[in-house]
Amino acid sequence: MKISDIIKSDKLTLSFEVFPPKTDAAYESVAGAIDKIADLKPSFMSVTYGAGGGTSEYTVSIAENIQKNKNVVSLAHLSCISSSKETVHNQLTKLKAAGIENILALRGDINPDIETILMLPSSKNQFVSSSAIKELVTFNCD
Repeated sequence: MKISDIIKSDKLTLSFEVFPPKTDAAYESVAGAIDKIADLKPSFMSVTYGAGGGTSEYTVSIAENIQKNKNVVSLAHLSCISSSKETVHNQLTKLKAAGIENILALRGDINPDIETILMLPSSKNQFVSSSAIKELVTFNCD
């Protein structure tokens, strides 16, 4: 179900945001929190991408778990500032395969650990505008 349809309804909308763990060891703690939040029957839950994409490897699996195992609509964040077009395309492919149809594509925060050269607009492999991000997301998800 699309979140835009949920928001358009006359029902009260309640949502929660989940931050992926920074380590494998902390994954169980996040999974436990998701269980408790899902018991509250929110309208949807969003899953962040982590600052600079630092914890993005968990975003798809967490969003998929929320939607398929907890029966709560999920929204996955997709931060693009420190990601190549190929990385974003791969992430969109994973989200589509997982059945996630709600994506919040963001510029995101610049990760200070990423080399400055990757942020230059002249790089053909990077996004230089939000319209370029929208174009790639629309192409891969519609």
